[in-house]
Amino acid sequence: MAKRVSFSKLSLAITLICSFTFTALPSEAIILKDPVPDYSNPRTWSDEALAAQTIFVCSSAGSLKYRLTDVKKGLGGIALVGTGATTNIRSQIRYIKSKALHGITPVIASDEEGGGVQRLRRAIYTLPSAATMGTWSDAKIRKTAFAYGKRMKSLGVDIAFSPVADLSINGFFIDRSRRSFGVKPSVVSRKAVAWADGLKDADVLPVVKHWPGHGHAADTHAVPGKVPALSKLITSDLVPFNHAFESGVTAVMVGHLLVPGLTEPNTPTSRSKAAMELLRSQVGPEGLIITDSLSMGGATKGVKRNIAEAAIRSLEAGVDVALVCTGPKNLIAKVTAAVTSGRLPREQMIKKVERILAYKRQLGVIP
Repeated sequence: MAKRVSFSKLSLAITLICSFTFTALPSEAIILKDPVPDYSNPRTWSDEALAAQTIFVCSSAGSLKYRLTDVKKGLGGIALVGTGATTNIRSQIRYIKSKALHGITPVIASDEEGGGVQRLRRAIYTLPSAATMGTWSDAKIRKTAFAYGKRMKSLGVDIAFSPVADLSINGFFIDRSRRSFGVKPSVVSRKAVAWADGLKDADVLPVVKHWPGHGHAADTHAVPGKVPALSKLITSDLVPFNHAFESGVTAVMVGHLLVPGLTEPNTPTSRSKAAMELLRSQVGPEGLIITDSLSMGGATKGVKRNIAEAAIRSLEAGVDVALVCTGPKNLIAKVTAAVTSGRLPREQMIKKVERILAYKRQLGVIP
């Protein structure tokens, strides 16, 4: 039969054990700390999470699952490419969003201008080109954008890379593609804002493009586009953009354009510090600045076709989001290294991420 231990002796033993445990450990060791960063506060984030949030990548409808690795690292967003999306993309988007790092869901964006640039035409319906819609009343354009935007939102698409605020200059790329609402800055200003307002009515974020005006440029998929001097743009191509900003459009896509009197030698607007300073003064401190795809030849000219370098330089210059459609698999790692080394200062990256998260909350993508 086991011996009985007196209550007093047992109490003494427990007291001695507890006393030894708490006096043997440093006082701070007994304070439980949450090992998971506060993902509502980017200041607690790792360098990798900050870097990933400032990157949007491209994906066709059938390839979203291949972006899972980046999404789990905190990828900021995915832009749809191609025209293969059908209504089943809704379930694909829901799945990819559910895999986000600590619930910081990526936004889904899509080029939805109408005409030849419309990724969701099979999932929703075909829209006329901007050139055609430019002949409509402002009210009809707004109503059309609202109806289409509601369908976008129902699929889980949060951002439209439209309206195009470029002027239609005879013989140039935008004009030939019928992607502009018109020739006159005053007309394009009204039509672009009508389209943007319709999207906003549908809780879709419009992104006006391609600042500072692509109308006089060649196709920048090959090389940077040369446009008139800043002094001329101020009274022409920049007018619709400034009207959009004054009318409440707060997100803008930057083209890969060379502007005499603005951009540094051989430096497109997408990675020009002078251009980004001007744009920031126009769109405002909380505006969201996104590059056109940095996979384009116009973006990588002058950096030896190095897409990761183009992304880092764009972020250095002042953009918030580097959009990369085809790039290195280690893009996030490359940008992370630039943050860790101090080339991309953490404080600046935090400000970019704070802007991005503010838009995600506005769109209902994150709480």
